[in-house]
Amino acid sequence: MCMNCGFANALGAFMTDRLPKGIDRRRFVQASLACVGVGASSLSLPGAALAAADHATVIFRNGKVYTLDAQKPWAQAVAVAGDRIVAVGADADALAHAGPETKVIDLAGRMLMPGFVEAHIHPLLGAFMTTGVDLQVATAKDALSAIAAYAKSHPTGPIRGFGWRVDMFPADGPTREMLDAVIAERPAFFFAIDGHSLWINSKALEVAKIDAQTPDPVPGFSYFVRDKGGQPTGYVLESSAVLEVVNAVDPISVEAMAKLLVDWLPQSSAAGITSVYDAGVPPIGADQGAILEIYTELEKQGRLPFRVVGSYLLKAPPIEDATAATLDLRRRIDTALVQAPILKIIGDGTQGGYTAWLTEPYADKPDSIGSSPFSEAQWRSMILDADRAGLDIHVHACGERTAHVALDAFEAAIATNGPRKRRHAIAHNVLTDDVDIPRFGKLGVIAQFSANWMSADPDTLTNLTRLYGPARQSKVYRPKSILAAGGAVTFGSDWPAAGYVSTCKPLDSIQVAVTRQIVGKPDAPVLAPAAERMDLAEALHAATLAGARQIRLDDKIGSIAPGKRADMIVLAKNLFDVAPHEIAATPVEMTMMNGRFTHGG
Repeated sequence: MCMNCGFANALGAFMTDRLPKGIDRRRFVQASLACVGVGASSLSLPGAALAAADHATVIFRNGKVYTLDAQKPWAQAVAVAGDRIVAVGADADALAHAGPETKVIDLAGRMLMPGFVEAHIHPLLGAFMTTGVDLQVATAKDALSAIAAYAKSHPTGPIRGFGWRVDMFPADGPTREMLDAVIAERPAFFFAIDGHSLWINSKALEVAKIDAQTPDPVPGFSYFVRDKGGQPTGYVLESSAVLEVVNAVDPISVEAMAKLLVDWLPQSSAAGITSVYDAGVPPIGADQGAILEIYTELEKQGRLPFRVVGSYLLKAPPIEDATAATLDLRRRIDTALVQAPILKIIGDGTQGGYTAWLTEPYADKPDSIGSSPFSEAQWRSMILDADRAGLDIHVHACGERTAHVALDAFEAAIATNGPRKRRHAIAHNVLTDDVDIPRFGKLGVIAQFSANWMSADPDTLTNLTRLYGPARQSKVYRPKSILAAGGAVTFGSDWPAAGYVSTCKPLDSIQVAVTRQIVGKPDAPVLAPAAERMDLAEALHAATLAGARQIRLDDKIGSIAPGKRADMIVLAKNLFDVAPHEIAATPVEMTMMNGRFTHGG
């Protein structure tokens, strides 16, 4: 369900192998982006990028302005000069800043609000993984039909795609024979919707030279599922094994990665995204900063439509150099729109792969509680060290034991290192122990949720009941309880990873958080506990100002107030006036980031 950030490291390793000898990595990224078309004229800078101090570049008037500013929650108009907000209030307040070149936009009652902050997403990995056949369909039969149709319309080269779900297949997973029946002569591979596994045909196994004698990269964790005779079935689990196949069949280059990202960027702007926490990028070799230069190069060219906060990714021991490496990355990647100041720890895996670390055994695998790559002593050591250095830490935790151990380590670090303004976060929180609900608020640790996962769907109802048993399944995803106990909650889709529907649209997350139902099905079941449904104001806060605070940009973005950066969106309707089941369908008509329109306008 959660993005396996280990995939990012493995992907980066084989990207390095494809660089031409003698080519400087930074220059290669620059050259790659120079060849990539932006594809969206709306990314151009406004005509008066540097407005006179007393003249606005753009004025929005006659609207419903939801500011997220506690001192002035609602307004009618906003004036923008260059990249900043200069006035918020009545029409007259904003129009007082008008000049001869000012663009005045009549909102005609439409809603204006802060741009969305995706507090956990994977733009580069998502752009890479979601190309090809869209397999977000109902059944395995539908998936095979889509693959066959795509192969027919794309008659040469490997076939790839994304989006199939484990519940489409028997417990042993999909098989190569299923694929061979529709595409046998060319290699084919398809990423699961959770981002953790791959479905491949016999030709792909042949090209990758994987057979009964091939060793598993990480036995018991990342491996090739096999039949009773030891032959690979076509079902591949976790990043090391997945990349062994992809590397052989259809390797990705830095140039291709840059192009795929640029192709995706208009979707992010159309969704209203103006800032992201990129929760894991593929390093080039041992260099976790190299791929972030795609972002900084786009920024230099005036083509980056959102702010980026990245991180140093720690997925396994050794831990000794993690703090120093994060500090080095923070110094190296530091521009107006792109920074990388966070240590990201992969604390466990996912429940679907039995690698989420639980307090009690899995209901259908009673000999396992999953695992963490780190011992409890290592947890304390790496968090204590990073916290002492003043770093913020972001923990991947699908299992409740992982969150508990992380909270213990944060508590110890706070006691040892003393008070400061921390922004530590624990991501995903599929299941949280009752005892840990109040600890988020007590310790000031942010609870980061992918709210789009909180619907009553086959993954949360069927799969989680099988994995956890009914008692634990009835207590999944509890953001409202954390808020009520004084904790902070942020939203990030974790796109492209998901359990049932992959989406990068914050409005989808907001609607699901409010309803706990599948988008588009107002009569669908409500995911228990129903009391965990958030109200709209809470959900909007989690998707804007709370996310900005998590990535230390709340002094610049997340609310609409004079002096803040002009990161805003215009919605076709006031979300407070529409039915909860219509939130996701509300069009984002304009997106502005840093005073420039990236969508509409």
